This record gives sequence, structure tokens and C-alpha cells, in this order.
Amino acid sequence: MRELKHTKTAIRRLILEAKEARLQEIKNVSNSPYTALTLKTNYPGFPKNNVVTRFLLNLFHHQVQTILDPIESYYFESNDGNYYIFLIDSDQTTLKNQTTYIENTHQLGRFIDLDVYDHTQPLSRAVSEQRSCYLCDQSGHFCARNQTHPLDELNRFIEYKTFDYIKNALTELALEALRKEVYVYPKFGLVSHIDSGAHKDMDISHFLKSIEALKPYFLEFLEAGITLDKNLHRLRDIGKEAEKAMFKATGNINTHKGAIFIFGAFLPFVMDGIIHQTSLKEVVFNMQTFVQDITKDDFEDLSQKETLTPGEIIYQTYGLKGIRGEVSKGFPSVFSWYPNKAYNHYQKLGAIMAHLEDTTIIKRHNYSVLKEVKNDMRDLLKEEPFNFEYYEALSKQYKEKGISPGGSADLLALTFFIESIETYIK
Repeated sequence: MRELKHTKTAIRRLILEAKEARLQEIKNVSNSPYTALTLKTNYPGFPKNNVVTRFLLNLFHHQVQTILDPIESYYFESNDGNYYIFLIDSDQTTLKNQTTYIENTHQLGRFIDLDVYDHTQPLSRAVSEQRSCYLCDQSGHFCARNQTHPLDELNRFIEYKTFDYIKNALTELALEALRKEVYVYPKFGLVSHIDSGAHKDMDISHFLKSIEALKPYFLEFLEAGITLDKNLHRLRDIGKEAEKAMFKATGNINTHKGAIFIFGAFLPFVMDGIIHQTSLKEVVFNMQTFVQDITKDDFEDLSQKETLTPGEIIYQTYGLKGIRGEVSKGFPSVFSWYPNKAYNHYQKLGAIMAHLEDTTIIKRHNYSVLKEVKNDMRDLLKEEPFNFEYYEALSKQYKEKGISPGGSADLLALTFFIESIETYIK
């Protein structure tokens, strides 16, 4: 009991010292002509720095940068919770109204504190705007002072809400990336909102129905990523169920089979990367290792099979593994140029087509046509500035010839998704 009391005393001392240090940092900027704003997480208990609080701090740092446009930004590590100090060109009252709005309206706003300072004193909320407890209708201050709820219950609530927010946000970004790809036009023989390209059996309505049908499965992929080690064995089964939902939604038309494999492999590792604060490069490497393992036997013993799939015939003939090979190598058709090239949508698609062994082209034509496509795209990318007329002419020509680079379209959607998650992972 004495040891526990000593530990609590030591923690209180650490937190008190950290608060004093934060106040000193605020004093250091108090003579600035700009208004000081602090951002820290509203996380009970100790330690205050963990996976959830780091995510929240990163998320709202981006919010402040985007919405409030600070003049200066300073980051500090602290035993009372890591925090930022911003200097903002705004009067205190206006800034307080803006930060209160963010806290009140963002789904995770209740888990952070944005304090506006008048020299070294934070501006208080109006009594009518006092924040309520996470778990009941009492004021948060009342429950904290009276220790109404166990800390582990409060922290589980924050963790659940935070991970639920990430899952839903990433799912919407992934679905939006798929929609965005469909609306690129012109786009060779691919389906768009303008026409069906080289396809007679599908149009944009099939794609939009399919995208909507995939939503619960993308959520499942991300849910699996929260405890990835325990769920790796489930990913292929989720993917198979997603394929069934796609075929049901489209009347048995394949709109997103490749995309399901791509996002099914990538999303769980993105979620894991956000939780463990790993880089995008590490996320891709971890995904590669997994995909290499689960696909290593996919093309074994083909001579023993009575009937081969189109993908197996292409592997047997050319040694190409299609989208499985691309994913297992870590998307070289994207990362050979991304993010170094400031390409428009058309150039991004062209860059992917220039690199990808797109077996969807081989299925409709042959390997010689694929080689011609890759050479055309390399020539297109050499044009500076971008030659839209040349691109448009190629697009029309490919549409007439029935050349539809479906694998490249799926990777263009992935590129849009990767661009959209920079707030979450670098």
C-alpha cells in the first residue's frame, strides 16, 4: 500500500512539473503580437501518451493548420500529455469561438483541449458551454473531481470512439477514391461517367452499385487491422465475401475484383500502421510480406488441373502473376514515381500503365498489345508540358481497339486513396 501511495505521489509530482513547464513555454510566447493557442489531448489517468493520444494530437494538429492557419507552431513532449503551442493572427474572442466550435462539432473534439490564452491565462468557456462527461449527463468537471467513473472505462470509451472514427473515415476515403477513378475522363477503354469505354456489358451504374456494396467489407478489413496479428487468417475470407457482394450488386459483372484484392491487402496494414505509428513505407513492406506468404502456392501444380482460370493461363504462358504479383512487390507501378512526380490524373494513370504488367489487357488481347501500351505511355510521359491532345488521341484509339487497362484503373484508385490519407500516415 505504501509503495502504491509513493507511486501516486511520484506521478502527481511529474504531472505538476509538466504543467509548470507548459506554463513557462506559454509565458515565453506571451509577448508575441499573436494569440497563443495550445492543443493537448483530454485523456484521463497516466501515462498520457499512447497510440490513441498520438493519433488525436496528429489529427487535430492538421485541423488547426488547415482551419486556423497559424503563424508559428511548436511541439513539446510532456508527462502531462504531449502538446502544441500555436501563434495565430486573430483576436482572442474570435479564436475562442472557433476552437470551441471545433471541440463541439468534430466527432473526436471532446477528447482534445484547445485553449486560447490571454497572456498566461486560458480563456474559459461560458457556463452554458461547459463540456459534459464522456459517459453520463453530468459535467465533465464534476465527474473528474468526484472520480465517478473508473479510468479504464473512460479510456476504453476514448479508444473505441477513436478507432471507430478512423475505420469510418478510411472507409469513406477508400470508397471515394474508387468513385474518383470512375469519374476520370477520357480514360482509354475504361468505364467512366461519360461512356462505357470498350465495354458493352457495364456502365457507371454498375461501378457505383459495386462501390456501395463494398462498404461493409472495407470496414471489416480495417476492423481486422486493429488487432492484425489475430486477424490475418480472416482477410482472404472477407475478400471472398466482398466479391460475392460485388457480383450480387452488379448482376454478376466484375467491376472491382482487382480493387478488392488491392484494398483488402492494404487497408488492414494501414490501420495497423496508424495504431503503431509506422511509416507508409513500413506499412507497404508489412503488407508485401503477408501477401507473398498467402499467395506463394497460388500458381503451384497447374499441370494437375483440368481447367485453368484466365489468370493461371497467363501465368503459365508468360510467368505474370497479375495484381497478386503487383501487390506482393509493394505496388512498384505506383511507388516507382509517387510521390516525386507532380502529375495530373491523366499522367498518374499513364505512369501506372507504363510500369504495370496489366493482365487485363492480355486477357482481352495479347502480350504484344500490352508492350505497345507501355511504350505509348512512356512516350506520353516524356511530353513536357503534358500533351493532352496526344493523350486524348491515344485514349480514343484504345477505346476503338477495345484496350481497357482495368488493373491500372484499380491502382489509380489506390493512388488517390494514398494521397488522401496523408493526415493519418506518412
